[in-house]
Amino acid sequence: METVQRWSTRAADAFRRDSQAWGIPRRQAKLLALLPLILAVAVAATVPFKEFYLWLVDEDHPIEWLQFACLVAAIVFLGFLAFRLYRRGQKGMAVLYAVITVGVVFLAGEEISWGQRIFGWQTPASLEAINRQDETNLHNIRGVQEFVPAAMLVASLYGACAPLVAAWLGERWKSVASKRLLVPPLCLVPAFLLAAAYRLFRLLIWPEPTFVISEYGEVLELTLYFGLAAFSWFNVRHLLEAQPTVRAVRHRVPRTP
Repeated sequence: METVQRWSTRAADAFRRDSQAWGIPRRQAKLLALLPLILAVAVAATVPFKEFYLWLVDEDHPIEWLQFACLVAAIVFLGFLAFRLYRRGQKGMAVLYAVITVGVVFLAGEEISWGQRIFGWQTPASLEAINRQDETNLHNIRGVQEFVPAAMLVASLYGACAPLVAAWLGERWKSVASKRLLVPPLCLVPAFLLAAAYRLFRLLIWPEPTFVISEYGEVLELTLYFGLAAFSWFNVRHLLEAQPTVRAVRHRVPRTP
């Protein structure tokens, strides 16, 4: 019992210190940690009410449009970060963020079939023949269909585990350059962890898709996209807050005659 209390106290202290380091108020950090859990439980509670559940998770309905909104926000934030990092001379990190931005653009386009259901164009015959949903997207083609969940599993596992490893390393991790750009805050761990847990569940325990289980995956994809958008925003905020300080220091440095 004392061991559990000791670990709980350490976890709470690490959570508090991490939130302070990111400049996230304590209540806001707790809300960010709880929000994905609340969403997952709330949608799961609607499963007995089939029509309402379908209305939530079906294509072009609330969960999917929330996914798209999070992805669009992440694209804006990630693109801004890539540009600013390049301007600051952090070219390696800028390239990394640019690659991630391209990947998120792909995800956003795929979520809405690149606008097909909005604008109503017909699927090309060559694509319709190999696409499971007969739509203009790639993630429903065999081969790509297996790659996308694997990529999401890797991304969600990284987002869930990296902050925990960084917290465990403590002072040793603080010496790593650009650590803020590489590791999300602890308050976003549940967002990534839920997505990772779902993908592992489907991979190891329930590989055969059933309608309720597969559609519920949309909820956990939303938590992943939310975590990515929030992580990107906190880094954008940090860069914007740091910029006036950099300008002030430059202004105070006397010019060499």
